[in-house]
Amino acid sequence: MKNIILFILIIANFAIFAEDKKGSTVYVKGVDLTVDSATLKNGLAIPNSLIINNLIGGTTNYIIPATNTFKGKGIELGTHTRHSGLLATDFALSFATLFADSNYTAQYSSSSARIGTGSSAIVTSTERFFANEFTSNRLQTANIKVAENIYLFHDSGNRFIEGLAIRLGGEIYGNEVKTKSPYSFGASSVTLNGTTIQASGIDASSVSQLTYNEAYLNAVAGIGYNLKIAEGHSISLGYEYLKSVANSGNYKNRTQSLIIFTPTIVFPSDTKTKGKIESELEGNRISVGYRFDVTENISLGLSYSHSEATHKVVDSKVKGTPNFASLLTSGTSGAQAFLPLIVSYQPGFGPFPENKDIRRQIGFEVAFKF
Repeated sequence: MKNIILFILIIANFAIFAEDKKGSTVYVKGVDLTVDSATLKNGLAIPNSLIINNLIGGTTNYIIPATNTFKGKGIELGTHTRHSGLLATDFALSFATLFADSNYTAQYSSSSARIGTGSSAIVTSTERFFANEFTSNRLQTANIKVAENIYLFHDSGNRFIEGLAIRLGGEIYGNEVKTKSPYSFGASSVTLNGTTIQASGIDASSVSQLTYNEAYLNAVAGIGYNLKIAEGHSISLGYEYLKSVANSGNYKNRTQSLIIFTPTIVFPSDTKTKGKIESELEGNRISVGYRFDVTENISLGLSYSHSEATHKVVDSKVKGTPNFASLLTSGTSGAQAFLPLIVSYQPGFGPFPENKDIRRQIGFEVAFKF
């Protein structure tokens, strides 16, 4: 925690203590953003971290997500302050809300139990394959970034290299996905003492809602380049390496369903699975921009940026559902009989999901110089 506080204070120092200003620019940028979201893919795959727990508890459960790209609009507000020929500070605050077409998960599950011994034992096994369609999908993403630019060649007298800068800083970066599945469809097979019953169709008796958010404090290092190509015209290039130094995440999955005993006896069920998530981020971001000076104090700009970052879950506090049927299985006694039940209710042992987040952004900005 002390390292995080120190890092934030250093970032704040870059933004607040601007001395010997040589010129400042404030801009407003509208952005069109597309995201192949690692947040969504990791959120849908979090239950797979319970695979080992489930196997010890006598069940198998595995999910394969298939996701679409989020698209939407956002806004970015920022400043560029030149303190001296050597130093300049960039500050930016951005926010966007995006939506995606239907996402899917394919899920396989199986379980078995044996009650009694010998020829009178009751042996059951269940196998199920089904898919969920998530018809409502929203991603909200935000970023607060501060970077210090160090122009090592500012006094070289060569206009082609005086705009080259080393960039150091940090950012607070967060995502939240909310997705909802109103039904599932698939097939199941139940075997009781050698007799198998199969069924298939659409299950519209349950609604699943997933909310997963993550926030990162990232260190940023890279280079920036600005070049005046003609009177009133300039271009910019940038490359940044991103590495998380702290993170926080929360997972919540809620399933509301109807348990049908008879045509006239129906009970509602509300199941919630939630827990803290720890993850790491590492990636790269490139950008290119063009700016045209309309007047001495006003300019217009176009920009494009592309980023790729790996989001790797390293720990999950999400707990599984107790498998009470394991107590009915014969062949164990004492503490051994309760071990599968205890393990099935523990946080996931892994493996944990890891996915790449890919973002493309086109922006149009209006900048004011003072």
